[in-house]
Amino acid sequence: MGDFRVRQIHDDYDRSNMYHHILDDIEAFEIMIRDKMFTGGPIHIGAEQELCLVDRQFEPATIALDFLDKINDDHYTNELALFNLEINCDPYPLKDRYFSKMQACLEELLKKGYALADGMDADILLAGILPTLKFRHLQFDFMTPERRYQTLSQELFKMRGHNFDIYLQGTDELIMSLDTVLFEACNTSFQTHLQIHPEEFVDKHNWAQMISGPVLSTVVNSPLVFGKELWHETRIALFKQSLDTRSSSKFLRQRLPRVYFGNRWIKESAADLWKNDVCRFPLILTSDDFKHSTSLLKEGHIPKLRAIRLHNGTTYTWNRLCFGHSDKEPH
Repeated sequence: MGDFRVRQIHDDYDRSNMYHHILDDIEAFEIMIRDKMFTGGPIHIGAEQELCLVDRQFEPATIALDFLDKINDDHYTNELALFNLEINCDPYPLKDRYFSKMQACLEELLKKGYALADGMDADILLAGILPTLKFRHLQFDFMTPERRYQTLSQELFKMRGHNFDIYLQGTDELIMSLDTVLFEACNTSFQTHLQIHPEEFVDKHNWAQMISGPVLSTVVNSPLVFGKELWHETRIALFKQSLDTRSSSKFLRQRLPRVYFGNRWIKESAADLWKNDVCRFPLILTSDDFKHSTSLLKEGHIPKLRAIRLHNGTTYTWNRLCFGHSDKEPH
């Protein structure tokens, strides 16, 4: 997902080469599913917590890079804006008192972060949307200076052809325009990562889709954006519009935005999700030094599927497929 070795697509050869590796990755993925190569051990679950860095007035504090240097903890990583960070909890087997362990892990990591932030005359705040955000906090200088973020923003802007526009109605009304994807930096969340055996993936993914709406309606609450009272949960609409590459002239050719819930049940395997994304969404980024995944499989190695994971990282579904491997076993 978080591949930072990316660049723009220069020409048709570049694009064709990327598609070649994506299709090769999907073929290798289906072979691994067919040959039951995925780990069959106990189910694990992990989590990530996104957070806001604020100053003593609870306004965004652009100290993320200094914070990461000083905390020196791999559980912490950067995010799109310089006032956001992410904590990745350790994965544990889904048994016994797992959720208590996850809570304890997160609280310990937050305790460490709170102490460091206090020494930097700042604080950590967990909020779906930071209510003190202002338009000036979304200028280009507030973006984390990583090539992935900058290239993604530039290429999405080029694909769209004009600024990213936000139009939201609630008790108040919000209309704004920005020439980067930093509207997305308004959103933070808590996300879980559930390991799923391939033969159970179709049913569990479809169940996750079915219950997502009711679950979110009971647990989310982010109504305030730039001083406006909008939806009870504004992150959904804000995220969707912040990365929308569609325009009125292209709407009929590409009906779904890159941020979307889904459009049908999957029926065959987890690979259906990647196939759908490849068919529906144009490429944005590429990279170098791709490996031929099917060849690696024949040689007895587990491929990293870099090309399809890179493309998957530019489409944003509520419930998404992630792939990785540890101890030479894919999961």
